[in-house]
Amino acid sequence: MKKIISLLVVLIMLFALTACKPKEEVKVPETKTPEVVDTSSPETKPSESSPEETEAEEKTRIITGEDGAQFEVPKEVTRAAPTIGAFAQMTAMLTEGNGKIVAAATGAISDYFKQVFPDYLESNPNSYDATSIEDLIASGAQVCYGPGSRYSDEQLSQLKAAGIVHVPINNIRDVAGMSSAFMIIGNILGEKEAARAKEFVDYYQGNIEKCKERTKDIAEADRVKMISLFYSADSFRTINKNDIAHEYIEAAGGVNVAADYTAAGEAGLTVDEEQIVSWNPEFIMVSSQAGKEAIDNNPALATVVAVANDNVKVCPFGIYLWSVRSGEGAMLPLWLSTNLYPEIFSDIDMRDVVKDFFNYWYNYDIPEEEITNTLAGRP
Repeated sequence: MKKIISLLVVLIMLFALTACKPKEEVKVPETKTPEVVDTSSPETKPSESSPEETEAEEKTRIITGEDGAQFEVPKEVTRAAPTIGAFAQMTAMLTEGNGKIVAAATGAISDYFKQVFPDYLESNPNSYDATSIEDLIASGAQVCYGPGSRYSDEQLSQLKAAGIVHVPINNIRDVAGMSSAFMIIGNILGEKEAARAKEFVDYYQGNIEKCKERTKDIAEADRVKMISLFYSADSFRTINKNDIAHEYIEAAGGVNVAADYTAAGEAGLTVDEEQIVSWNPEFIMVSSQAGKEAIDNNPALATVVAVANDNVKVCPFGIYLWSVRSGEGAMLPLWLSTNLYPEIFSDIDMRDVVKDFFNYWYNYDIPEEEITNTLAGRP
């Protein structure tokens, strides 16, 4: 019994010693905050441009005008203002009637223009006139374009203050200038319009080259001598080699007998009966039915070859006169060629040319009667 008690006492003492021994400290591994390292290369680092600058870049684009001049225009132009009639025709043609014209030279917008392009009445319901600064600003136009001399410096400042970009287009005196004008207007209006402008320039210059190719072998002595006359206020004026129609005449194989004509002090190159008789043209292109009647009924001109042979023809006129600066001028070399050399151009039917032009470039299905009126110069 004594042994058992002694054993219990020993066990109790051992348990007491174990309970009193201090515990070993558990060491927790030290943690460090990871160092932030810039792993982006210079090419991938974010731009330092401000949000405002980035937003502005996204909303605008740069287009190139004449002589390399650059202009910042809205990325999407939906409100355009051509400042001359020819540019309204170009704009409507390039946009395929998408209603972007909010102001125009309203005096040059005919009823037939509105019929062919009914969207114009929707986009410019108030008939804002682009020749008026007040109207132009009121129209809300984003961009306006036309001859730089249209507005004074003060007016240009007003346009800038109103947020309207003015793009001057001055050279429309020749085929090269017209082609450039088409491309500039197309670039102003947008990517789709720019592509259409390029396509049209190819068509335009292609017609000219076609006529040149077919008439290149005609001897100088056999080329038809002609003049182009404009009739107004009972008087006539002509065009010399500085006019775009002179290029069309030469492309068609004609000889402009007034090529070197000048009228001192008269920019309009006025001519009288005596001058016309002295030239004695074989073909006369006149600007209107009234002009043709004035020539045919003038006894002083009865001996002129063109008059005697009934070769006084009125220049065609669709929504714009063909012999001046407009897109419809692309058809004039063909019309002249078929009149001057019908045997060489017997495969070309001008009715088909007009129909195709209106259908494709104007997106307008022109009726037969309107084709007749266009070719007869009855706008």
